[in-house]
Amino acid sequence: MIPMKPRSREMPNVTINDIARCAGVSKATVSRVLNHPDVVDEKTRKTVQRVMEEQNYRPSVTARNLSNRKSSTIGVILPQVDNMFFGEMLRGMIHVADKNELTIMCFNSDDSKKKDLQTLEILAGHRVRGLIYVPAVSYEEKNERKLLNRYLRTLDAPVVIADRNIDLPVDGVFFDDNAAMYEATCAVIEAGHTRIAIINGTQERVLGRQRQSGFERAVEEAGLTIPEEYIMLGDYSIQSAYMMTKEMMKLPVQPTAVITCNNDTTKGFLEAVYESGRSIPLDYKNVSLDKMEMLNILGIPYNYIERDAYQMGQKAMEQLINRIAFPDRAYRHIIIESPFVKQSL
Repeated sequence: MIPMKPRSREMPNVTINDIARCAGVSKATVSRVLNHPDVVDEKTRKTVQRVMEEQNYRPSVTARNLSNRKSSTIGVILPQVDNMFFGEMLRGMIHVADKNELTIMCFNSDDSKKKDLQTLEILAGHRVRGLIYVPAVSYEEKNERKLLNRYLRTLDAPVVIADRNIDLPVDGVFFDDNAAMYEATCAVIEAGHTRIAIINGTQERVLGRQRQSGFERAVEEAGLTIPEEYIMLGDYSIQSAYMMTKEMMKLPVQPTAVITCNNDTTKGFLEAVYESGRSIPLDYKNVSLDKMEMLNILGIPYNYIERDAYQMGQKAMEQLINRIAFPDRAYRHIIIESPFVKQSL
């Protein structure tokens, strides 16, 4: 896996003539490597591709469409377009797409496997240039994975998986949610809390298991026993978190800290807490997975795991453009850091 590097200033545009000169070949040879790599001998092709990567060269996808008979449209499948996390991710993609003269066709799966696969079929019909894909489900059953792979083959375009790693042989951009949750839980424990609740998603999905695993690892290392009723597993929706929080507040012994595992569970938790006349941080300390801008605006101190969704969108689109340019390179997974921000524990 490739760790995230600090952002750098934009490099000046490198032209096809620059690549030809550095590689010691003709402009026509570079063009063949870009458009018809199979007709170029392996040694020359690898030399040209190495120079392109070293020079951070990104060929004009629009120009290449003419010879490849592909559109300049990038397909994007998101599970919840109304979730501000995925909205920010989409903004990051658009920023990079605009600079590269690409058009985005975005679909919302509503976390539905059926809609996920229907969308892949639609995108195949549009002959998209590539796909950035946040899967609706984990596709862990053998038949489900077989079906997904068939749809992706029909797409006949490079794919970048973002946020939810379902272990496909494609490029990807992810956060290490397991490590982030472990670090956050350790901080809660170090602050003296022993009654810690968690509002998480179903364990049938990869992210839910990763976050739960990080939480449980920290708890076990500290020698704590967490009551079963403090472990609340829903569907990452506001309503689900709201209802579970209402039930939690009926318990005779209340947790002193509550970890919420995405921005919608944080919203649902906060709605139930403030509706009851309680508050954070006076009645509960809260650790939210993802920053909640409104709490900052209101001056309410809280703690959060900061995941830069905008940056994830940018990196996903850059990965896809690089894969279009260098189809034979090894697959890469980029891990973006997600630091814990402590304000009130």
